[in-house]
Amino acid sequence: VWEVSFGAELLAPHYVRLYHEARRSGQPIIATCCPAIVTYVEKFQPSLHQFLAPLTSPKLAVTRAVRQRHKDEQVHVVFIGPCIAKKNPMADMDAHSTLDAVLTFEELQRMFDEQEIDPKKQLPSAFDGPRAHMGRTLAVSGGLLKAAGLSPDILANDIVVTEGKDRAINTLKDLAEGRSNALFYDLLFCEGCIDGPKMLNDLSTLARKELLVNYVLDKSRYVSQRELAEALGEFADVNLSREFIPQDMNLPLPSEAELRAALAEMHKTNKDDRLNCGACGYATCMEKAVAVCQGLAEPSMCLPYLVEELEQTCCDLRASHKELESTQKALLKTERLASMGQLSAGVAHELNNPLGTILLYSHMVMKELKDAQHQEDLQLIVNEAVRCKDIVRGLLDFARKSRVTKAPAKLDDILHEVQEITKVKAQEAGVTVTAEIIGELPLMLIDRVQIRQALVNLVNNAIDATPPGGNVSLRGSNGTNVKLIVADTGSGIAPEHLSKVFTPFFSTKESGKGTGLGLAITYGVVKMHSGDITVDSEPGKGTTFTISLPADSATTAAEGADYQVEDYYFR
Repeated sequence: VWEVSFGAELLAPHYVRLYHEARRSGQPIIATCCPAIVTYVEKFQPSLHQFLAPLTSPKLAVTRAVRQRHKDEQVHVVFIGPCIAKKNPMADMDAHSTLDAVLTFEELQRMFDEQEIDPKKQLPSAFDGPRAHMGRTLAVSGGLLKAAGLSPDILANDIVVTEGKDRAINTLKDLAEGRSNALFYDLLFCEGCIDGPKMLNDLSTLARKELLVNYVLDKSRYVSQRELAEALGEFADVNLSREFIPQDMNLPLPSEAELRAALAEMHKTNKDDRLNCGACGYATCMEKAVAVCQGLAEPSMCLPYLVEELEQTCCDLRASHKELESTQKALLKTERLASMGQLSAGVAHELNNPLGTILLYSHMVMKELKDAQHQEDLQLIVNEAVRCKDIVRGLLDFARKSRVTKAPAKLDDILHEVQEITKVKAQEAGVTVTAEIIGELPLMLIDRVQIRQALVNLVNNAIDATPPGGNVSLRGSNGTNVKLIVADTGSGIAPEHLSKVFTPFFSTKESGKGTGLGLAITYGVVKMHSGDITVDSEPGKGTTFTISLPADSATTAAEGADYQVEDYYFR
C-alpha cells in the first residue's frame, strides 16, 4: 500500500521548475493534478491545452514508481480514493504506466462488507512505499504549492489557487478570454480532494481539513529531509511527463435569432425576465438558452418558467371551470324551457276550445242585450277572452318553437296597459301599482302581446307577494340595454329558492293559488326576444325583476313585419 502523496513529492520539483520558466517566458501553466480540470480543458477549453503542465498526475506518478520498484515482479496496481474523475479510462491511457483498477472508498467498503472484513479490527501497519512529507497536503486546496515550497503572496497576482466547480471554470474562462494575467494556476474541481464525491463520512470540509492538517503535522515529524531526498533519488529516472490532446466537444453557437426564440420560449423576452437564478443548473439564462438551442436542455428546465406555466394552467382551468359552470346553467335553463314547452302544448290545446265557446256566446249575448251597462260588461268579457286566446297562441308558439310577430311598439304604452290590466287585482289586494318612465323609451321591434303578458305575470306575482298597503312599481329606462323593472315591497324570496323561480310548476304560493307557470312563460318570452331576466330579492324587504332587452331591437321600421326567431329553447 503506497500513498499517492508520494507522487506529489515526485512532481513538486518539476512544478517549481515550470513556475520559474513561466516567469521567464510569460506563458502561464495550469497544474494537471486534478483529472477533472484536465478533462474540462481538453474538451471544453481546448485553446488552453498548450498551458497544461506536461506532467502526469500524482496518481500516475506513484503508479510508475511502484512499477519501477517491482519491475521484476508481477504486481497489480489499484488506485483507491474519493474521486470519480480518476475512474475515467481516457485519463489513464498512458504508455509509461498502467493501472489495473480504480476504486472509490465506497466501492472498497462494499468489498470489505462482502468479505466481512472490519478495518477497525485489523492491526495497523506502515505504508509499504516511501514516506511522504508535505506531499500529503495535496488533498487540500494549495497543497501542491505547499509540497513544492511555493508560497503565494496575497499581494501578488502571479499564482492563482482556487477550488470548486464554479470558481475553477470561471478562472479558466478568464484565462481563455485574456482577463487573467497570472502565471501559475492550481485549480481543483472539488473543494479539495477531501471533499470528493465518494467520501464516506459526513464531516464538513473544514473538519476534514483539520483532521488532515493534524495528520500531516504528526507524521512529518518522522520524515527527515535526508530520507525524502533518498526516496526521490531512487525514482529520479521515472518518466513523469505526459502529453495532452485537445478533444473539442463544444457545439456550434446558435445565432442571435435562435437565442431570441429560445429565450421567448422560456418567457424571457426582456432582460428583467432573466433572473439568472441558477435553478436550472446553468449560471445564466443566456447559457441556458444556448443549451436549449444545442439540444442539451429543455425550456421546462427553468423554475420561473414552470411557475409561469403553472399560473397559466390555473388561469386556463379557472376559465374552463367558468365555461363549464355557464354551460351547466344553460343546460338547466334548456331543461326548464323544454319541460315548459311540453306543458304549454297540452295546456293550450285544452284551453283553446273553451275560450272559443266563451267568445262565441259572448258575441251572441251582446246582440241580445242592447243596454250600455251590459254591453260594457260583455265587451270586457270578450276583451279578456281575446287576451286569453292570445296567451294560448303564445303558449302554442312556445311549444312549437315557431314564430313571434314582431312589430314596432312603444314600451311606455305597454307599461301603462299592464298597470291598467292589473289595476282591479291590485285594488282588491290593497296594493298600489305605479308606472314610471325614466327618460324616453325607444320604439322597439317586439311582440307586443308577449312582452305585455310577461310584465303582467311579473306584476301579478308581485301583487300576490305584497301585503295590503304595499307598493308595486313598474319602471322603464333606456341605456346600453332597455330595462323593464318590476319591484315590490313584499315578503321577498328565500335565497334557496332564487335558482328555481323560473322552473315550470315551481311556486312559493299556497297550494291552489298558483300554477308555477307565470315566471316560466315570462322567462321564455324574454329569451325569445334575445333578452335577459334577473331577480334580486331580500326576504322581508321585497323583490325586483329586471328584464333587459337589446337596444338593437329599437326600430323606426314600418309596422306589420313578421320575423322568424331562432329557437332559443332547445339549442
